Amino acid sequence: MLKVGRLADYGVLILHHLGRVRPARLSMETLSELTHVPLPTVRKVMRFLIEAELVLSKRGPLGGYLLARPPEAISLADAITALEGRPALTTCSSEHGQCDIAGQCELADRWPGVNAIVMQVLERTTLADLSRFGRHDTHVPPPLRELLEPRAPT
Repeated sequence: MLKVGRLADYGVLILHHLGRVRPARLSMETLSELTHVPLPTVRKVMRFLIEAELVLSKRGPLGGYLLARPPEAISLADAITALEGRPALTTCSSEHGQCDIAGQCELADRWPGVNAIVMQVLERTTLADLSRFGRHDTHVPPPLRELLEPRAPT
């Protein structure tokens, strides 16, 4: 199963909530309450998001956390990479992957191309795209539409 890790999932959720209240600032405690993510996990995720310059922090009575850029300028690739490193579908499509059978595998040179397509979708899908659709909405974010449209027979 292809799966985004738990920290990246929580990170995108936290970024989504920060985008919803932008330009207001939220405390870690408030983020924990809004997202239902345990406070220690919010702290851990926020460290990664701040280090990746996706979130800014301000101390003091009017302090808190806010997005460093508008939701339209933060991609899913940005968020996932901040928390888990650059996504790779297989070992042979990762930057430093060492596969034991790469020299004999007929598909080793093809996986990086598939991975590149997935990365394009993640890079083109922003927090704003995710926020436009409801929980039960059957609409597809714009970056995915063209990939899902039926192809003309060849």
